[in-house]
Amino acid sequence: MGSGRSVRSSRDNLARVLAGAGALLLPVAMFLPWYRDADADGGTLTVWGGYWFVIAELLVLFLVGAGLALGVLAGRLMAGPAVNVVIGFAFLVTITVVIALFIARPGGNAATAVAFGGFVGLAAINTIKGGAILMAIDARRRMASGPALARRDDGDRQQILARWPGSWGRGR
Repeated sequence: MGSGRSVRSSRDNLARVLAGAGALLLPVAMFLPWYRDADADGGTLTVWGGYWFVIAELLVLFLVGAGLALGVLAGRLMAGPAVNVVIGFAFLVTITVVIALFIARPGGNAATAVAFGGFVGLAAINTIKGGAILMAIDARRRMASGPALARRDDGDRQQILARWPGSWGRGR
């Protein structure tokens, strides 16, 4: 029989690295300056001083990104529909952050300018989203390949269904 190990593709590893890197980078970015005063004094403001809904979205995305990375690390990939929800949510967060950075900054666009932390935050969001997209591609490929067929000793065909990559269900 098999060794019981999960065989990971290089795409799984890249998805894990992207989701994990984004999950590690996002809380760091939240403490960097996102906005700076346009005046001569040059004071800065982190995301914590901005809009509450952006903070909430970033915290939820951090948890989701960490969950994606830990799931791949444990050999349990999310199902296709769940990954699609994560991708959709990450796109929503991206749009909200872009609006908060470039269109409607706290304190008004004339009084504030974008600082370095906002760009790091966008990079972290898109890194998590990239990992989720790779997971969705991998899930779609796994579903398109279909279940494996094997022969019993008497020559009849039976279907062996895979629960997780690398672990096979038992036939009759």
